[in-house]
Amino acid sequence: MKPSLNWDSFRQKAFESGFSACSFAPADQLDDLRPTFLEWIDSGKAGEMGYLERNVDLRLDPGKLIEGAKTVISLAAPYYYPLDEHVAGNPRISRYALGNDYHEILRARGHELLDWINKEIGPAKGRVFTDSAPVFEREWARRSGLGWIGKNGCLIIPKQGSYFFLTEIITDLDLSTLLSSGLPSSSSSRLPSPGLSSDLLPPHCGTCTRCIDSCPTGALAGDGSMDPRKCISYLTIEHKGDIPEEFHGKWSDWVFGCDICQDVCPWNSKPFQSMIPELAPRSGLMEITGRTMEGMDEATFMQLFDGTPVKRTGRTGILRNFAFLNRKSE
Repeated sequence: MKPSLNWDSFRQKAFESGFSACSFAPADQLDDLRPTFLEWIDSGKAGEMGYLERNVDLRLDPGKLIEGAKTVISLAAPYYYPLDEHVAGNPRISRYALGNDYHEILRARGHELLDWINKEIGPAKGRVFTDSAPVFEREWARRSGLGWIGKNGCLIIPKQGSYFFLTEIITDLDLSTLLSSGLPSSSSSRLPSPGLSSDLLPPHCGTCTRCIDSCPTGALAGDGSMDPRKCISYLTIEHKGDIPEEFHGKWSDWVFGCDICQDVCPWNSKPFQSMIPELAPRSGLMEITGRTMEGMDEATFMQLFDGTPVKRTGRTGILRNFAFLNRKSE
């Protein structure tokens, strides 16, 4: 390792790659999460997300993803861009899906940082993940001291909010030793000591319940957990069959995802804006109207949504969502 290398230089490189916050934690096994996670799965709350039931051991042990794993680096990439006020009646798409698909964009930037680690710190085995493998992303970010899990279930970063994608680098390097000098004193970006809760950020939601009160389908439990089967994002993206009648009329204009619980959060009153141009909203997606949806054939769908997260639902899925919103109650 170069003598001059410290946490500040490491963090600066992460910022240059488009990440606004970074921290890291020892790659310990997460066995303490096993009972709660399995109970959640057994309760049926995963709904149609069968992939959550698979590879449980991989989720709980980073050493099964990278042999000899010693460090999990958590990185936050903001995706917030200011939007014009929504016009009632026009289809709404969650902010994160208005730009290019984040998976490859952030993995590439994570690999830039991993290459830098290999060059400046030392040979490292590592893998980069962005919502692309069985990794408890929010939990690793929390354990690294990056932020806390809010009542809306999102990771909240002090002074930055929650409009973020999370990326992880799991490596066999012990960064707690290699970057021991120059660590900042702020708990929002320091290396926590395992088992010392004082090194982690406690929840700062206080008595606020805006997200819970504003969720039109009652998906939020209030303790940072949720029932995805009631979540608009789940219903418009993950759910494959007909949308249950009980939800008809309970949300306005959302056809892919939902931002309500983040939009009302006080920690997002001054959101941190994205530094990655590829994540900027596409102009075409900002101009979609009901007429666009009504006349949408496969070619139009691909023209609008190819290369964006919305492509995941397919034309059939997004038209199902639009039809559900506009169907008259029987």
